[in-house]
Amino acid sequence: MGRGARRAEQDAAKETESDYRYFREPDLLPIVLEADWRESILRGLPELPLERRRRFVEQYGLPEYDAEILTEERSLSEYFEQAVAAFPGEPKAVSNWLMNDVLRLIREKGVSAGALRLTPAHLARIIDLVSSRQITASTGKELLEQVETSGRSPDQLVQEQGLAQLSDETALRQLAEAVMQANPQQVAQYRGGKATLLGWFVGQVMRQTGGKADPQLARKTLQELLDG
Repeated sequence: MGRGARRAEQDAAKETESDYRYFREPDLLPIVLEADWRESILRGLPELPLERRRRFVEQYGLPEYDAEILTEERSLSEYFEQAVAAFPGEPKAVSNWLMNDVLRLIREKGVSAGALRLTPAHLARIIDLVSSRQITASTGKELLEQVETSGRSPDQLVQEQGLAQLSDETALRQLAEAVMQANPQQVAQYRGGKATLLGWFVGQVMRQTGGKADPQLARKTLQELLDG
């Protein structure tokens, strides 16, 4: 019989605590755990990452990938939930801004989400300004940096720097007409069938306004004038 087989037989023959050289401490009383006490302790434990990830998918309708990234670090997941509370109804929009832009700030600065000067309320306000078309998406991304650097609110910066999106139809029409008058050759090419020039005209309007024009409205206005 080999050594392994003999060891297996010896282990199988051990039936009592003394066989394993285990002896209870006579001075220690047995511990009886009350079910209610145990449940209260469990309720007081923090939410585990896997549980939070599952909840983000179920509660906020996030894709698994988003939920996994946002729950890698507790501070980031708390930041997300605070931003969603400040900008209710669009958890995926908050997730997109967090994963594409705020995470970049976090990595560049080497800090946790909770240490940012850009608070969840600030982020929610920037998303709101963009979604309501009060500022452009590119302006919103710039605001993230400015708020983080200065600690000032998005509304203060928009007002002080005149960052509000130009969405006045009359003003945009006048500007579009001026761009067309300054570029008659491109107008003729567009009307001759080169439809891709519409994007070029939109770019000219955006340049004239420093990127503040509502791009959708500018495109619509230009197309009406060029096709008219």
